[in-house]
Formats: sequence, C-alpha cells, structure tokens
Amino acid sequence: MLGENLTEKIKKIRSSIVAIGFNPNPQQITIIGSGFCISDDGKILSCAHLFNPLNDDQKKNLKAFVMAEERSKELEAYKWLPIELINKDDKNDLAVFQSQGYKDSLLKKVNLGDSEKVEVGQDVYFIGFPYAAQLINDGFGVTLITNKALVSNVKRDGVNPNHERNWFILDAISNPGNSGCPLFDLKSNNVIGVMNITFRIGSRVQTNLDIREPMHICAAKPINLAADLLKN
Repeated sequence: MLGENLTEKIKKIRSSIVAIGFNPNPQQITIIGSGFCISDDGKILSCAHLFNPLNDDQKKNLKAFVMAEERSKELEAYKWLPIELINKDDKNDLAVFQSQGYKDSLLKKVNLGDSEKVEVGQDVYFIGFPYAAQLINDGFGVTLITNKALVSNVKRDGVNPNHERNWFILDAISNPGNSGCPLFDLKSNNVIGVMNITFRIGSRVQTNLDIREPMHICAAKPINLAADLLKN
C-alpha cells in the first residue's frame, strides 16, 4: 500500500464512498451529504447533522447512492439503496446506517486507522460528493471529488477531563455535500477522520446576495471518536 501512488489508492476506495439523500417525492431526490462503508455487511458511517433535521417521512425515505457497476475506465453506474439509522452520537456528530441490498452493489468497507497517531503536517485527502445534485443537474452526472490537504492543527476537547482529540483542522476547501465523507491518511490509505465542517465568510464581491465564500480551512472528526459507536 505504501508504494502505491494516489491514483491507485483512490481506485481502491472509490466504491466505498456513497452519497446520502432522500425522496421528497417519487420523481425527485435530494442529496444532503456523503458517507462511507465501514463493514462487510453494508454499514455506513456519516455525520449525525445530516440526519437530525429531517422529518419522519424524509428519514423513512433515506437512501445511499452506491456504485453498482464499473463498465469501463471512468464509466460507472450507480443506484440508490435504502438505508436506516442504527445509532448516532450527537456530541461527536457521527451516525451509523445500515444499507439494504448492498450485496448487489460494489460497496466495500474501508480500512480504519488510528487517529491518535495523526500529526500536524501530515498529508491527507478526502473524497465525497460535494454539490452532487447541482453537478448532476448541470449535466456532469455522478461526480466523486477528491481533495488533497494537510493537517494544520489537532484540537483537543477543552471541557472533557480526558481532553480527547476532537477536531483535525485541515488546509483545504471543503464544500456542502462533503459532510460525512472519509478523510484518508495519504501514506497508509486508512481512514483517520470524518469530514464535518467547512468555514465560510460573506462574499466581498456580491455583498447584497446571500453568498458564502469558502475559506481555505475545514475540519474533520477523528475516527477514534466513532469507536464506541461502531461496537453497537
């Protein structure tokens, strides 16, 4: 794994990444974020903040957009699989879902790393479905987006007496839809975090419009925070 280049590493994990959405009606899908497979039986890890604002009907119609077929190079087919919430941790903004029908897809688990070993300056990358619905509507189809970054800072919980690591600050731009996607260590290709937040400021160009411009800062939850959640 260490001798592989980034292109080879991305190929190995592409089918593990999913978009998450729901059906507001039978003819429409709303995509709210990303997730990734963490087990051989189709469990998906993502962010709790994607699930919490949904109403009961939206929660019942929650789905994962999963790679179903690789027809040729750069030509893939996806399909929607129903998913159901298993457990969530609101404090750490993490949630686990069970997918149905995963055996008829290419969904496969990623390898989880140890986020206690992450250091400032470490090379990382994340891959998800930012602006997925917009890209589909604009004719680009299903588009997995990869971003390289480095760990800019490691934050520790100032309230918890154990002062556990609770944020990785990254030198990258993340966009809406990346919430819930995996953060990979570039060397090992193991997941070390879950992308959670992007920082934005008001537009200086269009001050009269409600436009938020991304700052070159984003943050992820360390994967070790999901350890207890994944045991249940």
